[in-house]
Amino acid sequence: MNICAQKGESLCQYYGIGEGSGLKDTHLDAVRLFKINKYHKMTPQMYQQGVVVILQGNKVGHLNEYRFEYDTEHCLIVATPYPIACETFASEQAPLIGLDIDFDLTIIQDLVDMVEQHDKTSHDAVMNYSDNSRGVAVTKITPSIQECICRLLSCLGDPLDAKVLGKQLLRELYYQLLKGEQGYLLAEYSKHDSSLARVSKVINHVQVNYEQKLSINELAEMAGMSVSAFHRAFKQAVTDPPLQYIKKIRLNRAKTMIAQEGMPANVAAVKVGYESPAQFSREFKRYFGLPPSKATQIGIV
Repeated sequence: MNICAQKGESLCQYYGIGEGSGLKDTHLDAVRLFKINKYHKMTPQMYQQGVVVILQGNKVGHLNEYRFEYDTEHCLIVATPYPIACETFASEQAPLIGLDIDFDLTIIQDLVDMVEQHDKTSHDAVMNYSDNSRGVAVTKITPSIQECICRLLSCLGDPLDAKVLGKQLLRELYYQLLKGEQGYLLAEYSKHDSSLARVSKVINHVQVNYEQKLSINELAEMAGMSVSAFHRAFKQAVTDPPLQYIKKIRLNRAKTMIAQEGMPANVAAVKVGYESPAQFSREFKRYFGLPPSKATQIGIV
């Protein structure tokens, strides 16, 4: 077991998930600790903008035809919020342990500006973004990233350390990711006028207003694109057309309401914008593989 995995085990004890599974807030607002102690078959899970670091174990994710694996040597960068279908490999003897870390757009924008001012060649390399790139990617954990993660883990076990050191450690982590092989994703995410940033703006709107009737024309206008260009850019970023993405967001929100808030399925259906509870139940089961009544059996991360 490497040093980061050992620190992760200790933090699970510290935050009360030494036994069983769980997702816990830490002393640092942008960071959550998770532990899973059993195998989960391929199940959609909602991922927000940020980076997922695996300290022990591994997961396999699918974005339609795009398959990827993230583990102790590879972290997952998510530039656009998306419900990713994931298979979790874990057991009581070898649990999955990891960190879910939010991005801070202001800090990332500042870092990109500093790179540009210091060295245009480095900036151009970071900004090597392709129109064929997705808003989700796996990147190799370099020794510098690993070292930063270990120091971040150390500060999470002390509230004062987290308060004093946490933000600068996150800044360092963003910088190391920006220098990595998928750094263009963070850079593109930080640019107000980029295609990915425009799509992300729409996605953030959908995340807040998912229960409303959302017009594709209005969403395209919000992105500053024609409808056809918006469709192309949106599908490239998240591999789904807008209406399919909105449906997945609604179903994931409903799952949270039912499983974590104890809301009845028919009430959750209406809350997320469904007019027919029967249609909601059908689509929920088709998407998650279980009916709404068994939402608590669907994985947490």
